[in-house]
Amino acid sequence: MVCPCCFTIPSVITKLLATAYALSYGQRFLTKNSNKWVRRISFGVTLIISFILVGIGIFLLVLVNNDDLRTRSFANFCTMQNLKDGGPMNEVRCDILNSAGISGRVLEFGPGPGTNFKCFVNSTTIDEYVGVEPNTYFKEEMMREKEKRGLTFPLEFAPLRGEDFVDVTSESFDIVILTHVLCSVDSVETVLANAERALKPGGKMIIMEHMSAPDGTKMKMVQDVVGPIFNIIGNGCKVLDMPTKIQNYLGNRFFVQLEKFEAPLPAFPLFFARPHVKGIVTKK
Repeated sequence: MVCPCCFTIPSVITKLLATAYALSYGQRFLTKNSNKWVRRISFGVTLIISFILVGIGIFLLVLVNNDDLRTRSFANFCTMQNLKDGGPMNEVRCDILNSAGISGRVLEFGPGPGTNFKCFVNSTTIDEYVGVEPNTYFKEEMMREKEKRGLTFPLEFAPLRGEDFVDVTSESFDIVILTHVLCSVDSVETVLANAERALKPGGKMIIMEHMSAPDGTKMKMVQDVVGPIFNIIGNGCKVLDMPTKIQNYLGNRFFVQLEKFEAPLPAFPLFFARPHVKGIVTKK
């Protein structure tokens, strides 16, 4: 619901509205000496672009000030994406999960609608699964996905942020899964600390996240522009130097194997998220 006493306008929305105004106002000066058809066409194109920018700005303004709408919309988007079986991204996802030899007690942070469940099909070695997911709109979809895939292991849904998952027995899980979740948490280090505490010695942490492109590249420029918008639409998702954050926090206590790669994501709307990192890190 909208909080009337904490109404906020992020800078990206202000920039969108200011750009729309500048286009509408500036168009008249740029074409004042042109013939009437050039002025009319220019006015029409500028008006359309301005309306689009204003529309995007209003949409983002509503989302950022309505937590329930934002979380529900994000859950619907992720669920629709999860319905698409097959495809190169699912192959990448399942390759790393299957190569880890998932078994025993499994803990996943940010499972969404059970996106990784398709990779667990025919697995009889998972004894128990716990999903830590603050977005409760995912719970029903996760249960439906589990049934759809014919998975029989016990499932516990923990409606908590990864930072708040502290009431867990230390060294009690064999596998921790973190795929496309660290970008949206408030503190990557706190979530990694909770994952580390829950993991047994010799246990594996499976990681796959999108990341920032190298500085000075065209992709990094695109990420800098699109990132603030996606932060709202993606329910807090940020573009971060994920390999550095993971290596710096886990490096001394884990055997870290990370690989950067270009994820086979569709050009629209996730082309800016193609820079990825994946890996399996093992607790010493």
